Amino acid sequence: MIKSMKTIRYMKYSFIVLLFSIVTNVSAYTMPVGIPNTTLDFQQEMPSRPSDWSIEQPGYYYINYQIGSDKQTYGTPDAPRKSFPNPASAGSYIEISGEYTQGFKTHGDRVYALNGTDADWSAGISGPVWVTEAKDTGGVISKVGFIMMGANVFISDLDFINGAKLQVGSPTEGRAVENVVMRNLDITGGNIAISGYKGNTTRAENVVIFNSEIHDLGDIDSLTDDDQTLIQITAGVSNVWVLENKLYNANGTGLQVLGDKARATTSNIYAGNNEVYKVKQSGLWVKYGSNVVFSSNRVRDIIGPTWSPAKGIGAQYAPDNYWIINNHISGVEYGIRIASTDTTTWDKKIYAIGNVIHNVRPLRGGADTIGPIDSTSSWQSAAIHVASGDEFYAYNNLIFDAPNGITASTQNISMWIKNNILLDVTGGHENEPAGYHIMLEYLTLNEKAIIENNYFGAGMYVYTKASGLKLQDYSVTALNARAGASGNAQGTNIITQNNISSIMDATSIDDMDFKQLKDAGTNVNDILITRFKSLFPSTSGINSDIFKKQRNLGNSIDIGPFEQYGVKQVFTIPVKPGELTLFQLE
Repeated sequence: MIKSMKTIRYMKYSFIVLLFSIVTNVSAYTMPVGIPNTTLDFQQEMPSRPSDWSIEQPGYYYINYQIGSDKQTYGTPDAPRKSFPNPASAGSYIEISGEYTQGFKTHGDRVYALNGTDADWSAGISGPVWVTEAKDTGGVISKVGFIMMGANVFISDLDFINGAKLQVGSPTEGRAVENVVMRNLDITGGNIAISGYKGNTTRAENVVIFNSEIHDLGDIDSLTDDDQTLIQITAGVSNVWVLENKLYNANGTGLQVLGDKARATTSNIYAGNNEVYKVKQSGLWVKYGSNVVFSSNRVRDIIGPTWSPAKGIGAQYAPDNYWIINNHISGVEYGIRIASTDTTTWDKKIYAIGNVIHNVRPLRGGADTIGPIDSTSSWQSAAIHVASGDEFYAYNNLIFDAPNGITASTQNISMWIKNNILLDVTGGHENEPAGYHIMLEYLTLNEKAIIENNYFGAGMYVYTKASGLKLQDYSVTALNARAGASGNAQGTNIITQNNISSIMDATSIDDMDFKQLKDAGTNVNDILITRFKSLFPSTSGINSDIFKKQRNLGNSIDIGPFEQYGVKQVFTIPVKPGELTLFQLE
């Protein structure tokens, strides 16, 4: 029964490995746009079991806590070892049979030293430490807070149940960890935490979480703020990839980056192609961290408790060089929200590029209403709401079916709003028939804000300020006449809840032939290519749309997140250093 639970979950992963194993023996995974490659070959095959495991084999551990005995040095399927080896040396292959609890009746922590090496695997001699389920009986980690330190570790094809959790590194000094892959896991009632020592002397670095499900953490109906996060990345951490996972059903955030105020301690955190739903407060969130990229994620149906509205993706305190790229966000009260930031001295630059945001719900009414609803308030629900920060760039997003489009509630930020599609907004403000496509409550055009080459749907309404006066524009003619606004166009609500599903399923809008969007954008290479590559030099910049079609990033970039008649991105399979043969696939 334990083994059969994994069959469907790993069909996609197994197919990828099978498809590309005839081409190359290294990872065939293509990173979402904007996410650099990792040096970790996280899709490599695990070692084979011994051909004869009737007797103990050095380096091969068979663990069964219920029936095993530590009189066995390694254990065999017929005579298991009882406890997990600690430390586990290079070249260890460890199978867990049955329910591994290490004596806990309820949740408790254990610290394990897993000391693999960055070399070819040889049983008991060299290479990573591998931890997996028993291939004959299945096996799970139960109730144990499994805390690891060390290096070069694969935790693969294993379930964690009854609140068991997985912690990589520790906020305790002296527990550094590097080169860890966690893949094909199912964690029920627990979570994954990645931690280093905030003094920055012992760190957690080079970590991949791939193709796993983490879910059902805490009481989702609880009325208290329990903050039970499914993936937590804290201080002293760098170079983390969270890819192709499902995060759902939690009394807390799906993924949170929570470093400390020292800018360099938490950096280069990447999350791509994840699905996050039915979690509380926010799907993907940053509190302290720099060089964070969230790309190509599906975030939906976030739960807003009474103390905090439902946000798809966002940040507070001190995000810096934070890139929100090509995500699909729906079923929220704010699609992207940058809440209050602190007084940390470095610039806080945030970028929202190429996202699709819709089905944004109004904030709750009655006693649960958050924020004022008067006609000049920018605090109401919006697809994108910016309450603080230093620089914010909103480029090539699609926004519709939302109370408001892009709003700002601060006078200290500078904003660039270009190449977006802003369609139906439904309001919720006193004395206003609809919402605002753009509302910059305290910002003056051409001084603190630029609005260029956006496409507005029916009932266009843009609100800015200058010299203390309200400036309200109801047509692109009036808007484009203002300094700091140009190239904006107006038409109908060409994308709606009725056709968005077919568009996303087809991964194209070519058949819809939205000619008014094609080649109508303004050049944003300075951000999408030049600035992005200066931060992430191993990438090609943000050079493809939400459907992985190559962007024409010259003067003729399209408006919105879709590049019409674009060519599907051609990618190169990464190879091991020293190998020269490159393979290209359409």
